Amino acid sequence: MLIDNGTYILVLNGATMTVYRNLGKALHVDLELVEQKEQFTPETSELGRDRPGRSFSRVGDHRSGYKNTDLHSQEEEQFIKESVARLDALATAEQKPAIILAPPEALGIARKHYRPALQKLITKEIDRDYSTHPAKEVAAFLADY
Repeated sequence: MLIDNGTYILVLNGATMTVYRNLGKALHVDLELVEQKEQFTPETSELGRDRPGRSFSRVGDHRSGYKNTDLHSQEEEQFIKESVARLDALATAEQKPAIILAPPEALGIARKHYRPALQKLITKEIDRDYSTHPAKEVAAFLADY
């Protein structure tokens, strides 16, 4: 894969975000770490222990239960939103292209939060989880992609 010099690469999942910048030429990927952030998100059972609410019908004895809120997923979605906002700030400030590597679920959440300016700069979205891999492995993957 050809990656221009200065391209930002965001590698993320629901708990880890790493931003790299390509310092190499188009055929030789050389990634520099720009920013890295991890977030520990406890399970929903640790975040909230309340039972789901109940709804009572106005007519008759009919009752319904509300669905439990998945607080863990909400925390992960907020983290992904903040990660995309950070990439947006970096890439749009310098008008540099961007590539996103994320598992399919995280990529779907991230797409909801692209601003039009960032969307124009994104050259590739890759649905792979490389958030636990070092920069050399990410660079090798991108070079071979």
